[in-house]
Amino acid sequence: MLKEIIEGNSIRETIALAISEIHRDGPENPETLEKLSLIKKYHSEIFSEYEARILSVMGLFYKTASPKSFVEAIYKNIGDTIEEQYGRAFTPMQASAYKSISEKEYYSFSAPTSTGKSHLFRELIKEYTDDIVIVVPSRALIAEFYSTVIELVDKEVLVLQFVENVNQHNTSRRIFIITPERGVELFKYADEFNICLFLFDEAQISEEPVRGISFDAFVRRVENSFPESKKVFAHPFVENPEAQLKKHNIQSNSKAQSFKQSNVGKIFVAREEDGSFSYFSPYSESPDVPIGYDIIKETLKDDGTALIYTSKSKIFNGGHIEGFGDYVDLCPTIENPGATKIIESLKKYIGSSNSELGKQSSFIQLLERGIVVHHGSMPLKARLIIENFVREGFAKLCFATSTLNQGINMPFDCVLIDNFHLMETLTLKNLIGRSGRSSNRNELDYGYTIVNRSNVSTFTSRINQEIILEETSRLDEELDNVPEDSLDLVEAIQSDSFNDELHLTNSQVDRIKDANLSSDIRYILDKLVDGNRTITAKQYYDLGNGVRKIVKRKLKKIYCAHLNRSSLNTPEQTVLSTSIPLLLWKIQGKSFSETLSLRHSYLTKRDERRELRNRLVKNEITQGQYNQLLREIKVKYSARAESLPNSRLSSAIPLFSQSTSVGDFDYDLLIYDTYDYLDKVISLSIADPISAALTVYFEESNDERAKVLKNYLRYGTNDEVEIWLLKYGFDPEDIEWIVDIVVHIDEAGIIFQDDISEIGEERVQIVSRYL
Repeated sequence: MLKEIIEGNSIRETIALAISEIHRDGPENPETLEKLSLIKKYHSEIFSEYEARILSVMGLFYKTASPKSFVEAIYKNIGDTIEEQYGRAFTPMQASAYKSISEKEYYSFSAPTSTGKSHLFRELIKEYTDDIVIVVPSRALIAEFYSTVIELVDKEVLVLQFVENVNQHNTSRRIFIITPERGVELFKYADEFNICLFLFDEAQISEEPVRGISFDAFVRRVENSFPESKKVFAHPFVENPEAQLKKHNIQSNSKAQSFKQSNVGKIFVAREEDGSFSYFSPYSESPDVPIGYDIIKETLKDDGTALIYTSKSKIFNGGHIEGFGDYVDLCPTIENPGATKIIESLKKYIGSSNSELGKQSSFIQLLERGIVVHHGSMPLKARLIIENFVREGFAKLCFATSTLNQGINMPFDCVLIDNFHLMETLTLKNLIGRSGRSSNRNELDYGYTIVNRSNVSTFTSRINQEIILEETSRLDEELDNVPEDSLDLVEAIQSDSFNDELHLTNSQVDRIKDANLSSDIRYILDKLVDGNRTITAKQYYDLGNGVRKIVKRKLKKIYCAHLNRSSLNTPEQTVLSTSIPLLLWKIQGKSFSETLSLRHSYLTKRDERRELRNRLVKNEITQGQYNQLLREIKVKYSARAESLPNSRLSSAIPLFSQSTSVGDFDYDLLIYDTYDYLDKVISLSIADPISAALTVYFEESNDERAKVLKNYLRYGTNDEVEIWLLKYGFDPEDIEWIVDIVVHIDEAGIIFQDDISEIGEERVQIVSRYL
């Protein structure tokens, strides 16, 4: 089949059969779209005669112009009817989903990527006049949705990436974009918010072993607290979306649909062991056809874009550069002023320096050549900056892990899947969806999906597998079968016993109360809090090593008090110990770049390096001796970040090997791991239990210092104006200058100075939604 199409045999007959099939069944057969894509590539003149007709029968009305055939006229009439009925230019799939959402209280659907789900969501967001909650599986996807929503709605709509009831006097409705973990704040406002719609995007997260329990628990609590709200569950490539409704027993007044339609064609390519390329088809036994050139190289030379899916470990150890250096070499240094401005802002945020030992960032150096690195440990603000870089069209090549499926929305001309280790079928199908994503151009879009020859058989098997959701939730299992770390959550769901103010279950709060932590908390407050603020970093180090060790030990004791087991295992304790200094820096209000600098100094033994440098300056040693002695200084041990508690953690993985010299320090690793500690360990694991203990202590003692420390733990400050600005969604890095222009701020609204023009256009833009 492949060879015949490329050689031009029976092209018109193949196109005619394809049009007939799509007219009858819709664009559901990926093999048919594969054939059409190859015809367009190799026989574009013939294909152009039929392209408008093909777009029409595919239902892509937004791509079609004036009809030039009877078939096109019929489908234009269908498109016009849909637009007249719904007031929007929907595809048939979008129209069907929109109708079901309008008529039903519960709706669960599945559709391939590139079928316009985002457009459907945008129309819903614009239409509804009450509050909306969008639930997504990752903070990367929060950022993606936020940038879209903020452009759709006017300033009277409050759009936040967490749950707060602020700007009350100036808000017509609210849109919250949250993960299930951030959603716990929602339930204390059940009587205040008028939520009409919950959109659960990428709802297949319910299948994940750990986070699936949290997701299901959130869905159950939403249904209990907001029973009148409409709930919509969206999935990609799922055969039985009705399972999402069955597992939560919300089948009355409901509908489920699994759409197979695809808007984009795919051409499949094998990367041979000798570096050459061949066409293959995962849908037929057609013989492979050799290609006489490197598709990725030609794409990049032709100003196209390429995604290389690889492993996080390969990115961390530099294997992505080593294995694909030829493609990196095709990306010259970017000189566009807009691009360099974005890069400079990112450098400042992470404190990167080309001159200081161990502070060179390889992902910054790649970005300077239009090469993006994207994975789950990239700091969220850095991801936002990078995604702006992508949206502006500066990116040529992207190295990414599977987190790309839950974040940056960028079409690639070709996708090379280099890592198949533990890859699930859904991840694979999502990655294929990144190839040639749908555009608004009046033409059939297609992209290349490339796999290594050794993986072709596995790829073919998985792409043809069906994805089936479980119809029962782990929340309904016998408690003996529930993982130890999820037991409290499952029991609380079954008994509806949550403390919404403290973000814990009632049983966890009871353990904290029974732990008799008053003397431990009082000791910490005596050492760390001075009046209405925490002590400075210098004062902290002046406490002495002995006192600091006691403070850390007591913080660990407070955290462990809420657990349903007596202690953490050794790897968990190692991670917790590593997190405590970062927790204290957060309490001291350190910025991300300051935290990186402090940790860099500690791990690279700054004092030892300075002493060695002084000996060189004083001519006590030669340059050669200095270089040798510097190589002998090894990076200190530090455990990699892991979410807590995690009883399945068998060992604490070192961030650097014991033999790593400070001269070989990898600053990017420090960035990623520090963000994981601040996010996964401190914000999502430690902050709630310690904050709850401080609240319990305050209720017993009226010691105001507990409130002070809790504010520093949650917000990095005890300043009321700064806390309000954080609640309004401003970035901590911007608050220092925003404070100076605030006249008044509370839950009702913000009043800025009358004339703020002197702060500059860029800063005015940051505060513009509240002007």
